Amino acid sequence: MIVLAALLFTTQVAAIITNCSSEGYCDQKLVNLTLIPECDFSRIEVSIHVDKTNFSKLILQCENKNNFCYGDNYTSVEFTLTNKTLDVSFPFHHQQHAGKFINFRTTCQDQTPILNHTLLTPCLSDFTGNATVVGSNVHLYCEHSSFKESPSGISITLNGNILVQCNNNSCFNGTGLPNGAYKKVGYKQGMEFLCKMDGAVINLKIIEVASTSTTNTFSTTTIITHDTSTSTSQSSSSMSTSFVKEGNGVRHVAVDSLVTSSVFIVHLFLLISS
Repeated sequence: MIVLAALLFTTQVAAIITNCSSEGYCDQKLVNLTLIPECDFSRIEVSIHVDKTNFSKLILQCENKNNFCYGDNYTSVEFTLTNKTLDVSFPFHHQQHAGKFINFRTTCQDQTPILNHTLLTPCLSDFTGNATVVGSNVHLYCEHSSFKESPSGISITLNGNILVQCNNNSCFNGTGLPNGAYKKVGYKQGMEFLCKMDGAVINLKIIEVASTSTTNTFSTTTIITHDTSTSTSQSSSSMSTSFVKEGNGVRHVAVDSLVTSSVFIVHLFLLISS
């Protein structure tokens, strides 16, 4: 009974990391984290690695007896250590940090080790993309402003299967965009597409495009992307009316057949060539 009680007490010892960002970190922005051990600790070690249990190369080593930390010469880590918490701060460099874990190993006074980690992901706000349904096909676009700095590149997936994978130098099973990837596949209702880069994941918004015409001639298809309301129209011999469905909403758009836009030249080129 005494042994069991001791084991239960040991497993309850933990530490908490606060200020973790669910939105990721933009390049050159500060990462600010606070570690709160739930024990009287003698030492805290910090590493950044793709393996969340790897401490082979420490960026910070802190000793409680003198409230001081020793850092390496290559990571610009600032710290504040007390007998209760450790605050760390450093600039997020995409190429150096994205997709890696920052790991904390706390050694309590009774030598109980506590491991904690959090994933350093690129910021979600720098993603752009959508899944544009045209007829029986869907055109998948995904880009990120830090794509060229990405260690892993961008991938678009369906049900866990990679449809296209692009990095700065090459593309597998798809077409590269200036900052990402493009792919056209057959579409079925209910499909959900994800875009991934260095541990960050977003859902690609489904945009359904349907066309009608007020004459017996050609109709106009209007394509509206995720990040702008500017529309681009293909040529038509008369004024046409298009309905653009986004989720459950329907917007009625009147399109002049003579109006063109250069905003989506890359996307339209991909649509035409594919």
